[in-house]
Amino acid sequence: MAGLSSRSVVRGSRAGCDRKTLARSSNDHRVPRPAALPPRTSRRDRVCGRRTGASIVIAAPESTTGGEEWDVVIIGAGPAGSIAALELARAGQRVLVVDKESFPRFRIGESMLPHANRLLTDLGLMDRVEELPHVVKKGLEISFGDGRREPVAIPFSRMLGDTIKQTFNIRRSVFDQMLVDEATGAGAVFRFEDRVDSIENVARGDVRIRLASGPVRSNWVIDASGQACVLGRHFKTRRLLDGYRNVSYFEHFEGVRRPDGDRTGFATLAMCRESWFWMIPIDDRVTSVGVVVDDEHAKRIPVPANRRLAWCIERCPLVADRMTDATGPTTNQVVGDFSYTCEPYAGDGWFMVGDAAAFIDPVWSTGVTLGIDTGVAASRRIIEVGEGRRTAASAARSYGKRVTRLRAGFLGLISSFYDHSFRELLVSGHGPMNVDAAVVNMLAGEIFEGVPFGVRWRWELMRWFRGLNRHRKVVEWIRPHSVLQAGGIALPTPRSGVIRGLGRRERGRPSWLPS
Repeated sequence: MAGLSSRSVVRGSRAGCDRKTLARSSNDHRVPRPAALPPRTSRRDRVCGRRTGASIVIAAPESTTGGEEWDVVIIGAGPAGSIAALELARAGQRVLVVDKESFPRFRIGESMLPHANRLLTDLGLMDRVEELPHVVKKGLEISFGDGRREPVAIPFSRMLGDTIKQTFNIRRSVFDQMLVDEATGAGAVFRFEDRVDSIENVARGDVRIRLASGPVRSNWVIDASGQACVLGRHFKTRRLLDGYRNVSYFEHFEGVRRPDGDRTGFATLAMCRESWFWMIPIDDRVTSVGVVVDDEHAKRIPVPANRRLAWCIERCPLVADRMTDATGPTTNQVVGDFSYTCEPYAGDGWFMVGDAAAFIDPVWSTGVTLGIDTGVAASRRIIEVGEGRRTAASAARSYGKRVTRLRAGFLGLISSFYDHSFRELLVSGHGPMNVDAAVVNMLAGEIFEGVPFGVRWRWELMRWFRGLNRHRKVVEWIRPHSVLQAGGIALPTPRSGVIRGLGRRERGRPSWLPS
């Protein structure tokens, strides 16, 4: 890649090295940015000793057979990759993280699960999160998109047992950059705007990868490349899951009306027949708004892909009502939400983490939390192998079992969500024997730590009610609202049955509607 330098940067200085700030290439990460690199700086200038926080240039260790040598190469600098890099660097591993993009960069996946708080606290990072612009998330509200019913609150405070009962929403560009900074401070090396050209060999102790910047060798490789699935495509193991082939259209807006009172910070989920919407407050002003549409139905939307969010919002009364005073772009971003798996998830010298291992429908906000969890799990197993506390085969086997269990559990939750009978139960309010509280536990990510018996039997009872409700009316049967058949309602009037009525004021067309 033109202009790509092989120099890499960590924060810190080591005994025996000049304690002056040297230079960086445009694609290497550091905070703060140092002065320009003096000419003729040798690539063999190694950094060794104790870190003090200054930024200095190091050259990657070179192999006698050509190429750089590292203990671990990580492909992808998202949360899964950066968390893994942080853990490994803290353990003294030489870690290179390669990402094809420049940071900071835009991503969706702004909402966490309480399990993320547990992990970040364990890593000593929650204080850093609390310093960033974010919204405390204490639950979510859910409703049908026709807006004829008040959304039902699902507060994490109703969770059974003594567990963490809140989490946070945050702008991903800010959150991801913080993780990069922390891993860099621990000694990991990040190389941005670089890419994997080919994988020549994958075996423990002999991983050989050719990057755009040149060849590298390592003992381990962790694939954190997200939906690029670098290792999954290399091994030809990526397999789409039937029934979960969707497309997301999304953007950030200001002025979106949010839940208040006891629901302050709640994400809102609006369900329609062939789609569902999210509205997630991510800081004091900005709300992430998106719609997920079945791929076959998406093809029937009669506007270009980059204008489909506004088209869908116009036809969903609940969301249109919240967006009356919103300001934002008239076009949207697009991403495919085709669920897949790349099983097996680990092997001799390699691990897949986060979306590089499996992508699961985003409805329950599992993505980033699952990425953090698997990043921690993979890195700790590499450390344990290095310390002789387990074999490489045992590490791969136990990791694979964990990811398989989590994927199966979340797929069960997702299949329930797409069952209209379950949706009717979900919006009906409290159920017998606290079955609805068990649902809160499951939606909050209880699966990560193992589901307690008291939650498990209630969840199974809820699933039984779901099946019964298909044939006998357990709760009110509700006709689902169809976005595709609604027609352009744009700004609904109070007569349309939109909840709260609010004596709508005529404001003209919102700025996000294309002219």
